[in-house]
Amino acid sequence: MNDAPRVTLFVHDLAGNAVVRAAPLAAALARDHAVEVVGLLLSGDAVYAPYRDRVEARTIRCAPHAAAVLAAAPRLARLATGDVLYACKPLLSTLLPALLAARRGGRPVLLDVEDDEWASPTVDDPGGGLRGALRRMRDTHRLVARAAHPLVRRAAGVTVASRALQRRYGGTLVRHGPDPGEFDPARPALADSAALRRSFGLPEGRRLALFAGRPRPHKGWDTLVEALARPEAAAWDLVSAGPPGAAEAAAGARLSARFHQLGEVPNARMPALLAACHAAPVPQRDVPFARAQLPAKALEAMAMGLPVVATPVADLEEILGGGARGWLVPADDPAALARALAAIAADPDEAARRAAAARCWFLAEASVDAIADRLAPLVARALSARGRR
Repeated sequence: MNDAPRVTLFVHDLAGNAVVRAAPLAAALARDHAVEVVGLLLSGDAVYAPYRDRVEARTIRCAPHAAAVLAAAPRLARLATGDVLYACKPLLSTLLPALLAARRGGRPVLLDVEDDEWASPTVDDPGGGLRGALRRMRDTHRLVARAAHPLVRRAAGVTVASRALQRRYGGTLVRHGPDPGEFDPARPALADSAALRRSFGLPEGRRLALFAGRPRPHKGWDTLVEALARPEAAAWDLVSAGPPGAAEAAAGARLSARFHQLGEVPNARMPALLAACHAAPVPQRDVPFARAQLPAKALEAMAMGLPVVATPVADLEEILGGGARGWLVPADDPAALARALAAIAADPDEAARRAAAARCWFLAEASVDAIADRLAPLVARALSARGRR
């Protein structure tokens, strides 16, 4: 691998969850290339905790303001030694330093787009009038994303996470799933689900619905809590694997002993947690940011053969085969979500059949090998074009 082409990934805020997509991209590229990861630390002092043991990176601590990001861009560019420069997100924190680095030696730049950066996960519906205008003005991330947009045309190739993003940016559709060797329900270490539940302090004799990540509004957290509180879902408990906050506290007050807050779980432990649970609800809301998003937790559950209950938002309907590989329920419909969980509990054979079909789809479309097969020709074309200059 010493003489393999080197790829540098520029990752936006390595202290945040941007690394969730960057990590499988890096793992896939490592099959055929030498890989390095560089990026800014905008919201903390270290790599995002669940992925800290998965991603080695060279980082620059930076204040989360546009002026500071612009000032840091040349320093970040100097960290890159790759033959190909891969900007993860079309932002000033990634695409700009990649383009600055490209000036040395005419190195090609690829761009990955995983989210609708023009929307916002916190201000999907700012409302009207003066208050709405003020909220839009405060949404500086959206403004900065639009400022960086003209740089997109400088990329030699583009990858995207969803069809909505493909319609805007073109490029190659690349799903971001985990390593199928680790996320494999057939692994002997994952066979004893009762022991795994004990290791996480989870109860026996209850159905466990797992929500991994931060409960942001576009993810349908309130719908999920309301569904678990309904009588149809009385057999189910809710397990939260993410940093505790006010939303989790409210869920605990609502569900009492049926709510289990684990805090942030290292990604290396996620296969065990998924094997300990019985379903993975992904109740995305039908709002602008979610319409372009591909939730990683859905792919991880599919990899582990865990039944997924999702809303038909963005590409989730396609990914779940219209319901052949999971359960689809309307967005913002707690009753439908509760009924789907009841159906999983009532017919475990059907749940297992759909979950097995989901794993087959994952292996073909979103595993590390599938990602590598899609990225290899893009990198090869970028290197070939560089050689012809």
